[in-house]
Amino acid sequence: MPNLLSNLTKIINDTSLHHVFSECLKLISLDGRLMQMNTAGLALVEADRFEQIHNVSVDSLVDEAYRPAFVDMHRRVCNGEQLSLSFKITGLRGRSTWMEMRASPVRAESGEIVAVFGISRNITARKNIEQALQDSEQRFRTLIETIPQQVWTANPEGGITYVNQRTLEYFAVPSEHIFGSGWEHLIHSDDLPEARRRWHLAVSDVSPYEVEFRLRRHDGEYRWHLASALPLRNQAGAVLQWFGTNTDISLSKQHAAALRDSERNLIAAQARAKIGSWRRDLQTNSSVWSAEMYRIFGFDADATPPAIEQLIAKVHLEDQAQFIAVYETYLDGQRACQLDFRYFSQDGAMLWIEAKSEPLFDSAGTLIALTGTAQDISERKRIEQDLEVSRQFLAECQSIAQIGGWEIDLQTRKLTWTEETYRIHDTSPAEFTPTVDAGISYFLPESRTRLQAALAHATERGEAYDLELEKFTLKGRKIIVRTTCHVTMQDGKAIRLTGIFQDITEQKMSQLALNNAYLELERSNGMLEHIAHYDPLTHLPNRVLLADRMQQAMLQCQRRGNSLAVAFLDLDGFKTVNDLHGHSMGDELLIAVAGRLRTALREGDTLARIGGDEFVAILTDLENSKDCEPILSRLLSAAAEPLTLHHVDLQVSASIGVTIYPQDGVDAEQLLRHADQAMYLSKQAGKNCFHLFDVAQDTAIKVQRDDLTQIQRALMHREFVLYYQPKVNMRSGQVFGAEALIRWQHPVKGLLTPANFLPAVENHLFSIELGEWVIATALAQLQQWHAQGIEISVSVNVGALQLQQPDFTQRLESLLSPYPRSLYAKLELEILESSALDDIEKVSKVIHLCQAMGIRFALDDFGTGYSSLRYLKRLPAEVLKIDQSFVRDMLDDEGDLAIIHGVIGLASAFNRSVIAEGVESIESGEKLLAIGCDSAQGYGIARPMPAEAFPAWIRQWQSPFKLPQNSTLKASHQSLV
Repeated sequence: MPNLLSNLTKIINDTSLHHVFSECLKLISLDGRLMQMNTAGLALVEADRFEQIHNVSVDSLVDEAYRPAFVDMHRRVCNGEQLSLSFKITGLRGRSTWMEMRASPVRAESGEIVAVFGISRNITARKNIEQALQDSEQRFRTLIETIPQQVWTANPEGGITYVNQRTLEYFAVPSEHIFGSGWEHLIHSDDLPEARRRWHLAVSDVSPYEVEFRLRRHDGEYRWHLASALPLRNQAGAVLQWFGTNTDISLSKQHAAALRDSERNLIAAQARAKIGSWRRDLQTNSSVWSAEMYRIFGFDADATPPAIEQLIAKVHLEDQAQFIAVYETYLDGQRACQLDFRYFSQDGAMLWIEAKSEPLFDSAGTLIALTGTAQDISERKRIEQDLEVSRQFLAECQSIAQIGGWEIDLQTRKLTWTEETYRIHDTSPAEFTPTVDAGISYFLPESRTRLQAALAHATERGEAYDLELEKFTLKGRKIIVRTTCHVTMQDGKAIRLTGIFQDITEQKMSQLALNNAYLELERSNGMLEHIAHYDPLTHLPNRVLLADRMQQAMLQCQRRGNSLAVAFLDLDGFKTVNDLHGHSMGDELLIAVAGRLRTALREGDTLARIGGDEFVAILTDLENSKDCEPILSRLLSAAAEPLTLHHVDLQVSASIGVTIYPQDGVDAEQLLRHADQAMYLSKQAGKNCFHLFDVAQDTAIKVQRDDLTQIQRALMHREFVLYYQPKVNMRSGQVFGAEALIRWQHPVKGLLTPANFLPAVENHLFSIELGEWVIATALAQLQQWHAQGIEISVSVNVGALQLQQPDFTQRLESLLSPYPRSLYAKLELEILESSALDDIEKVSKVIHLCQAMGIRFALDDFGTGYSSLRYLKRLPAEVLKIDQSFVRDMLDDEGDLAIIHGVIGLASAFNRSVIAEGVESIESGEKLLAIGCDSAQGYGIARPMPAEAFPAWIRQWQSPFKLPQNSTLKASHQSLV
């Protein structure tokens, strides 16, 4: 080998020089194969020893992209040139490395080139830096044009000299509109003064510029921006230019607001979850606690976080040592920590707290802070303790349940039992060695077949099972077991079966006993159901079942549009049978009669016993009410048929009350009541018959009852008023009195006359109360008029019931007592002629007692009753009122005129005054004047009016009646005055 080549080989292979030559030294043959390489080179190509790469073509290590250049360099060096080349190689383990190689030809003594010597060094780091610089420069250029910020530069005087493309797109204006004065015309008018002042200040002081203001975007919307700028100086410190950005911070503003909301929500969430948070800044050695941290540990939230000694003092004594140990680990800050400990709150209650901490590192891996949480887990600990108690309880139950286990190794078919399984089978490991075949043999035939099939499916298909089977123990005791199986699979094949044995014999026996008890309960319930719905004596439906069937029958009527009858039966003479022959005989009679009644009904009808000797029949599918009469007749015949019991001849009958639905459109309970009412009427009619409930009469009674209730309420609510109809002397024109007439100021119907409501209270005690209200009200009005100088009398109608009360005069005195006696003579009580004749002696006595107090009486509607001259003589009324029915038609009816002549004659004969009511025309009034009746009232004079209208009417009243030319009657016989 040539000397130079030999020397290079020695240098390359001399390990003592490897620390001197840190670069890769190598010899390459003229055909490009690797001849020698030092240790540094082996490291570059990732070879452990030279033999791995000896005679390897060097260009095979060079990356494909650089291989042509490397081959060209090798060719040229082989031709005598010295060259350098940078290229990438891939090591034997796949690592990519940048290499810079200086290659020189190796010559023999003869000058012939025999090899290539190369010195290479790893320039990967440099290449990475160069590439990073290129990438950074490219990124910066791209960034300037693509970042969302508006990038700009300004000259030392503050004039804008450059803006990036983003700026032009954002404002949609050409660059010349911004160069110079910038975007002052785009700044919101409210923000412009401050923005301008801050920019001028920065330029003049050569200080950093930062300000927030609103800029108008191309769509006209003003958006918040942060403008920042720094001066770029030369070595002498002079400003070369300003470099600045405008950043749209509208979203940041929104996010800041959202962050504030989020912080508030976080505080609320921590309070709900009882989780506090903290952070300790290791650079400033300061700590920050959340509000919930203060609450959990019981410290003032306005104070600084407490010292660790304050916390330790309140930690449970048993937990303090562990707390301190974890705290020291926490201070080390190298790993996360967690500890559950007990802590005493301000009120002395013990809390469980879960504390966690984690270290925070900066990008360089330096520990900068510790952060963590503390949570009140008292409730969770309580639940965990409860769960532990439950777990222990479950374990104890499993022990008590004595569940045994088994296992079959399918490869060896070995069967293994647990101790409890041996006990279940009445044996022990010393007495019996279990095998699959032996274990199966103890099952009863049917159970054995099921078990063998289940084992086959488990082995062949991997199917688990859960079976209840019957078998014998080794001592011949028959038991019922529950056995389960779980299959362990490997590579799709069953390799092991595991399961349990549980002796459920007692459970099954208990279940059988329970089933028997259920059957007995169902039988008892059936009996109770029968007792609840049927009469125990007659086995007919009772009142409960009757109500249900009535509801069903009524619904059926509504669907079909037909009727049903409810018949209430009461046996006549049954009490006599009970009294004479005893209750036992009575019960037998009831049973026999119930059977006959049931036979008399149609299929689909219902007969029920509701108590004693009372029965109810429901007769359905009636087209009209008469359809029920044949059935009712059969019921009467069945009840009245003679009967012999114990050689005793007995006979009863039935009284039946009937009501028809839906003609009687009430509910089921009311239907029974109506039928019951009708039954009593049939008893009153002589028994052994039926009576149909009168719906119209019942409705009228209800209407009258409702009207009476409303009238009573009206009096309570002061809805009644008195109207007054004047009484006048037609001859003189004098107004000498008024009749008080009641009216109802109805809140809905308006003003109602007496005909609309007085019939409802007639002959009812309430009419007395209402009559006394009329008298009291009229007296009060009479006194008021007299105080105003209106000297008239007032007449009040008094009903027969009120007049005939034993204490009428006493109650009248009570009503008069608040007023002076001089007022008594101005009160006139009008009584109907017909009511006075009911008990003339009593009425006459009442009139005399009242006249003794000065009160006057008038006989109202005179001439309509059946009075005789003797009655008229015995009734000391001062005034006779001619009924309006005669006055209204006297001009056309000679009979009515003759009656009026007669009444006037009677009044004159008995020295009574007379007044005509119902004068509705001037002609009627003048005719009355002509025949000797001066006093009158009626619509021809005035309609009834409110009390407040009466004085004005009196003032304007003038008599329209002309005096007759040939009147010869004396005035004393004509006038009430």
